[in-house]
Amino acid sequence: MSEESEIKKTDKVNQESVGKAGEVKNSDKTKKNSAFSKFKKILIGIVIAIFTGAALYGAGWLQARSQFSNDDEQIKRELEQTKEQLITERNRTYLMEARGDLYDTTVNLDQRNFGVANTRLQEAAAALSKVEDVNGNLNIKKIQELQTAISKKNINVAVNLEQQRNSVLSYINVLNKLIPAEENLKIPAGEETPNQ
Repeated sequence: MSEESEIKKTDKVNQESVGKAGEVKNSDKTKKNSAFSKFKKILIGIVIAIFTGAALYGAGWLQARSQFSNDDEQIKRELEQTKEQLITERNRTYLMEARGDLYDTTVNLDQRNFGVANTRLQEAAAALSKVEDVNGNLNIKKIQELQTAISKKNINVAVNLEQQRNSVLSYINVLNKLIPAEENLKIPAGEETPNQ
């Protein structure tokens, strides 16, 4: 019996060691599975975060794009208004420049500077030729007629100076009627304001 009991003890010891070794092997697999499982979870979390971020970015982009497309129409209207205002002010500047040149012509006539007077007449005609009517606020036909008359005018020494001066003044009167009234004239305040 002793042999049998020794064999049984040996079998029990072997089974216990096998059991312990099997447990060790199982615990290694569990640890590996546990580490791999954590890595999978982290990787899945990162992928979900990327997709969520992309979806939110796309939604924000669409919302902003729709807002900008609405603003585009308003911006285009404002741009057109600004262009019209620019052309209107540019036309007004050309008309005022022509008026200034005509007044200079009369001054030069009084001072007997006939060459300078003719130069100022041509500058007035050139300024009037730059006027373009975009929005129908100007009588462009009359402006072109005035420009043609001024460009044909030639001041001579031998001719009656008073008659030539009156002719230039009549151009000024016609031009003054063609210049539209300035709306909402804003004069910037200077550093020094006059005492009242």
